[in-house]
Amino acid sequence: MIPRRFLLTAVFFWCAAIAATPLLDSLGGAGTSTASFSYHFFSRVCHQIDSRSFHIAGGKFAVCIRCFSIYAAFFLSVLFYPLLSRTRVSAVSSRVLLALSALPMAIDVALDGVGVCESTGVSRAVTGVVFGFALGIVLAPLLEELVREIFSRLNHFLRTTYATKTR
Repeated sequence: MIPRRFLLTAVFFWCAAIAATPLLDSLGGAGTSTASFSYHFFSRVCHQIDSRSFHIAGGKFAVCIRCFSIYAAFFLSVLFYPLLSRTRVSAVSSRVLLALSALPMAIDVALDGVGVCESTGVSRAVTGVVFGFALGIVLAPLLEELVREIFSRLNHFLRTTYATKTR
């Protein structure tokens, strides 16, 4: 249960940092400095185009609508993974599930890129949610196992180190 809580907490704070960035920026002073750092940090994973981002307190989120939708849906799928793991969705091949969930996003980007149909905030959010949810279904058990292994090794290291020092 600890790996699940750790993973949920980490993803929650990731999403919260994205949404809190414009709020921090609106505070001025140290808030603006922190927001500037956050925008720079998240610029490594997202284009941050203003017109393609959610806004709050007069400022844009630290990532675009599609990216935030992916992260938020990932959080929800990790949260509800125990229920989802009992459905047929989890029985589908991981590659097939990810490919099928990425397809609407790829179509949305391609149609916008060639000028056939403009991608909208709604289409970006919906395609992001679809992909993020599938990503969570595929990665939740793998990430939980990774966290479990890290905690196990850390616990072993601490026990070994502590036992050596007490001799």
